[in-house]
Amino acid sequence: MNIFETGTIKSISKGTVLLRQGDVCKFGCKIIRGCLKSYLIDDSGKEHIMQFAPEGWLITEMNSLFNETPSSINIEAIEDSDVYWLQGKKMDVWDNATREELLEQINLLTRNIISANKRTRMLLSSTSEERYLDFIETYPTLAQRLPLKQIAAYIGITPEYLSEIRRKVAGK
Repeated sequence: MNIFETGTIKSISKGTVLLRQGDVCKFGCKIIRGCLKSYLIDDSGKEHIMQFAPEGWLITEMNSLFNETPSSINIEAIEDSDVYWLQGKKMDVWDNATREELLEQINLLTRNIISANKRTRMLLSSTSEERYLDFIETYPTLAQRLPLKQIAAYIGITPEYLSEIRRKVAGK
């Protein structure tokens, strides 16, 4: 059994904000159905999406959760979602986990870290088209589920420019 599967199953309505910038994060969750996003709002009011968390992905604000510091991000349900919800650090769950459960968690957390590191590299050194193609590779089920505005906010471009890129990619 996955360690997150020891948590409570929660149904979350689309639009529900689970964590706000400045609050201390007290949860982690694994998505069963639906999709959540983590994002920040800059001083000019612009949204920057850090991560999408579709089915099978984990989402939390690790620094805030483990260091009990104010969160630098928001977490919101962008679809009606069902999640395994772990309240607090739940270290007792980790202490009693089997080797297989710990290995599964390590694999899930490793996937999140690899994805975050890859995303940082892509934002620093790739073209908008390359970032869009990476989005499709990273989140193959989301390209048709999400509005262009959210995909564009993740890639760091305008929805209009994303439409141009999609036409260009479709023509190849």
